[in-house]
Amino acid sequence: MLQAWRYRKGTLQAESVELATIARRRPAGSMLWIDGEDLTPAELTELEQLLGLDQLILAQLREPNERTKLERVGDQCHVALHDCRYVDGQLAADEIDVAFASGWLLTVRRAAATRPHHGSAPRDSGFPLDAVRRRFEANCQGAGPDVGFLLWAICDVIIDRYFDVTDRFDDRLDEVEEIVLRDPDDSNDVPRNERRRRSRSQPRELFALSKSLLQFRRAALPLREVVGAVLRRETPAVGDAVLPSFQDLYDHVLRVGDLVETQRDIVTGLRDAELAVNANQMSLVQQRIAAWGAILIVATLITGVLGMNFRNAPELDWEEGFGVVAGVMLFTGLPLFLYFKRKRWL
Repeated sequence: MLQAWRYRKGTLQAESVELATIARRRPAGSMLWIDGEDLTPAELTELEQLLGLDQLILAQLREPNERTKLERVGDQCHVALHDCRYVDGQLAADEIDVAFASGWLLTVRRAAATRPHHGSAPRDSGFPLDAVRRRFEANCQGAGPDVGFLLWAICDVIIDRYFDVTDRFDDRLDEVEEIVLRDPDDSNDVPRNERRRRSRSQPRELFALSKSLLQFRRAALPLREVVGAVLRRETPAVGDAVLPSFQDLYDHVLRVGDLVETQRDIVTGLRDAELAVNANQMSLVQQRIAAWGAILIVATLITGVLGMNFRNAPELDWEEGFGVVAGVMLFTGLPLFLYFKRKRWL
């Protein structure tokens, strides 16, 4: 589905237009914004004829799963972006391809659920075009319709959604940290089957969280190079008036990168902590086994000696022999039991 808006010089009110009425020569000072989602080859061909898209950029628009990057071909530029959301414990990333030149900008959105490597990734209400339009119209007052401000508005909305993703990751990390570092004594009221299920699911949850963070990092961090290229004036369609806004955007990208790296370090620390907790629990089990083995070794020694096949065994002719032997085993085992209990091995 394709939709288009025209911004005329002197006004920043979007004017909805039909593609069939758009000519290659547009009014001077005006700007055209075309947006499409999951475009068909026929629609891309129509846009090629309408905007005069370069073949290299057209090939980028036809191929999904592009990494975040900026490419320039002549006076046209292509930017591959990823709109990330954390929905129902999963990271979903919609690809947004932006092609632009002086006087026009094209956005092509691909939903995460249609991309093979995401499988059945969840979907929400989609990319907020209204928020992009409001920021664009609010920030280019006095400068006239500028492609650079529209590109900035798209990137700014995406980065704000990146901050939302980092907040969701923080919440999830707090939940996982509470589970991993929970005192085993606090789980005594939880049924055994539930404790076993939680212990088995922890490695999977940590692995899934680490994988989502890696995917998010691959989508978010390269945006720094995209914004840096704009600041270095490698995009001729972006004017100087919007560069301060892109400088502020660059600082936001750096903050997102710092948050992602910190969260990855936390995940690594949680995985190490989980291994340490499991090793500690295994050590406690081994302590209990060793303690009971030491207690029973004395009784085993006594019963082993008395169980030998010799004629004068005391328990054969002595009526109280069994009770005495049992008392000796209890007398020698009880101090060991109290000792290990004091050492908290039992």
